[in-house]
Amino acid sequence: MGSLFIGGAEAFPCKETTKTRENIDQGILTLFSQNYSKSNSVPKNVFIAKLQGNKIYDKLYSAIYGMLKSEISFKTSKVLQYKVRRGSCSCPYSLFPVADTVLESGINGYTADLVKSSETYRFCEVASIPLIHYMEQPRQIGSFYICRLIPMVKCTYQISIDLEMDDPQSFVELNTPGSKLILQKVNNNIILESYFKDSSENIRCESISIGNAAEKSDFEIIFDGYNKTNTILVKDGNCIVTPFYNTDRQRLPYVDVSNGYIKFTSFVLGKGTHLDLNIYSISQTSERKLITAIGSNRILAFGIDGPHVRNTTEQGIRYLNSKKNRGTIWFDIELLEQYNEEDIEYLRGLAINDSWDVGVHYSKELNSFPLEQAYRIMDEGHLYVYEKIGRKPTSWCSMRNRDSIMHALYAYETLGMIWRNGDSGIHTEKYIGSLEDDTWEWWETASKAGMVHPVFTHELDKDPAIKYSISRSKFHNWVENYESNNMSIVSFHEYSQISRNTYDATFDNLQYTKNSVVFNVHTNGGIALVNVNINAGRDTQVYDNTSGEFLDYDIKQDNSITFWVENNHNYIVYLNSSEQ
Repeated sequence: MGSLFIGGAEAFPCKETTKTRENIDQGILTLFSQNYSKSNSVPKNVFIAKLQGNKIYDKLYSAIYGMLKSEISFKTSKVLQYKVRRGSCSCPYSLFPVADTVLESGINGYTADLVKSSETYRFCEVASIPLIHYMEQPRQIGSFYICRLIPMVKCTYQISIDLEMDDPQSFVELNTPGSKLILQKVNNNIILESYFKDSSENIRCESISIGNAAEKSDFEIIFDGYNKTNTILVKDGNCIVTPFYNTDRQRLPYVDVSNGYIKFTSFVLGKGTHLDLNIYSISQTSERKLITAIGSNRILAFGIDGPHVRNTTEQGIRYLNSKKNRGTIWFDIELLEQYNEEDIEYLRGLAINDSWDVGVHYSKELNSFPLEQAYRIMDEGHLYVYEKIGRKPTSWCSMRNRDSIMHALYAYETLGMIWRNGDSGIHTEKYIGSLEDDTWEWWETASKAGMVHPVFTHELDKDPAIKYSISRSKFHNWVENYESNNMSIVSFHEYSQISRNTYDATFDNLQYTKNSVVFNVHTNGGIALVNVNINAGRDTQVYDNTSGEFLDYDIKQDNSITFWVENNHNYIVYLNSSEQ
């Protein structure tokens, strides 16, 4: 037997001659699967998250239309049920249209929180949904989230559900990555409508029947972050293909990544008193090869703006570092100009020694300037932060998040930065992209369930916090919730690179025998998580031939293994170490 030399280092010998092969397709890889018929309790990765619903117009809505309540439970038939109930109404059903008009007009005329947004108004108009119910009911009942799915550039969701309602006007909104889907009973069928904006910003939709209303409906949603589309596929083979709902997300200049969750929101309309969404199973799959790059549901993208003065952030940063966590600092240019040299050295140390990533927070609202002038501001700010901190910024935002896809295109194509904002960034969930005391009610529940959603904040150390910041005690609680879920907090850039490697990473010089698998890795520069489709045994070992180290790995249910790899490294998987 001869020894195998790869990359200048000697590896263990194999008992037979290796053969170079392609990384060919090998069927389907299951990334996430929950079959609720086999469960005995509500899983920990699901939650109902309510927005704050105790303001005057919330109480007025409840007084007129009745109290709305929701819960998650298990039925005796072993299905996970998202159940919404509406109590008795003080207003006769015949007067609902009048109440809708009056209440909607009053709220939009006199409150800041529910000012009629053109987008929401246009969507409700196209979908024939009363605006007041669409805006208010999620505050009353809360949306239902299923977490711990895997961020991917391309994947498929398999969903099995049925709907029970007593008024056909009621419906469920389903949001998978990039989608806005409506599920509604029409005659004897469950109809799915997929909404999207066209190039002129007009809202359109495509419809498809996903099953008989009296039976369970099984359908698939295929997420494609390269082509920016969602495909709905049903059992009879019919399908519809629609762009992502938001045109900003459609036009991203880089591949998009699926969120680590899906969301259902029930709406009880007309004379309805209940709507039950029964979920039988949820799964997520991708195309499988011998070696497949997959995303990680154990990392969360986080960062801080400013940063504000050290006595408002330093303790929180030190606390994150002590947990081997880190994030992005979006350096506010005007603040950076005010720091003394000692503070600048401290910030450089975070970037160089503690692996905090560098971003730019433009001190102006870019939307307020003509594009050419905005581009000059972006160029100057990028260079200024680079020269001050010594690391090139990898992501960006602007004052009050007033920026657009046009700025995102320029930032990526000219300056190599990804956009923090937008529908694929912190605005995936409209109201909670900032971690602050005002959003803590949502984040407290979400973090316990392992919710993966990009997030930023300002100050970390004061208790109580100032506006748009998180109190010290709540921040520690938030970090501990993710730690209890075996999750790490990372920078936006690291999260993006790992997730985009599910498309970017390639593998070549693949050689395998019955005793070993050898391959080279090429990534976008970041690390990647790979799944190797072998039948792992007790003696399986993974060796990085470039660094000369044995690696830890996880064994999955199908006996395949996953482990982290680096760019331009060579790896050997020994299937039977006793035969080395």
